[in-house]
Amino acid sequence: MPRDLFFPRRKDDSNITASPESQTPGSVDDSYQNSKDKADDADVQWSNQIREADERNNVYPYVQTLSLSDLESCVALENASFPEPERCSREKFIYRLSKCPELSLGVFTTIDSLTSSPVHAASRPPDSFSPSKRAILIAQVIATKVSAGTVTDDSMGLPLDWQSGRPSLSDSRGHDEKGHTLAIHSVCVLPEYQRRGLGKTIMKSYMQRMQSASIAERIALLAHEELVHWYEGLGFAEKGPSKVTFGGGGWTDMVYEFKDHAMGM
Repeated sequence: MPRDLFFPRRKDDSNITASPESQTPGSVDDSYQNSKDKADDADVQWSNQIREADERNNVYPYVQTLSLSDLESCVALENASFPEPERCSREKFIYRLSKCPELSLGVFTTIDSLTSSPVHAASRPPDSFSPSKRAILIAQVIATKVSAGTVTDDSMGLPLDWQSGRPSLSDSRGHDEKGHTLAIHSVCVLPEYQRRGLGKTIMKSYMQRMQSASIAERIALLAHEELVHWYEGLGFAEKGPSKVTFGGGGWTDMVYEFKDHAMGM
């Protein structure tokens, strides 16, 4: 996938992590809001799956929708996870967390002491009753809707003058609210929480949550050739070489069609 989306390069599932790109979101599209009850049920199952994977390691994570209030944590996590050429830019985070925060989810854990890590520096108290604790973002999934059936260079881009509120109708870059494809742009796990099987758990849980919400027909992403088999194990189908040139190209299109999979996954 494009290098602002990280994907694991290890063969062993226990080593796999995902990406190569709080407060309630200010705006949520109607179709998403109407499906919130089903999505909340999936959130409970997601949280249970993650806890089952990590309680033995004394990690007690929880899931919540990301928003602009999580910007610094998202950027810090991305920077900690990837070399500079592979990172999602700060401006893209701002754009995606502004336009469609309901498509972005974070996994947090609460800790009692901080280190000099930028990720820890970007943390904040989990609530007003626990000022001495800090909620650390340890994994994130960032996505937009697109009209194409796969990830494209345009879908990864930013519309001109998007902050003006009057973007050009002829500019096809970025988020398309009427699109039927969820294009994943960033999935990453904080390095110190890798090698715990969270990569597969987070991906499967995100897929289930989005299917429960009934807001799209499919999920699309880009993968390197050596990771095609891993994504096929999650139910993605290989669609051949991608035309995306970001990061030098050489990607493979992967697509997960919701209609082809039962909700139980």
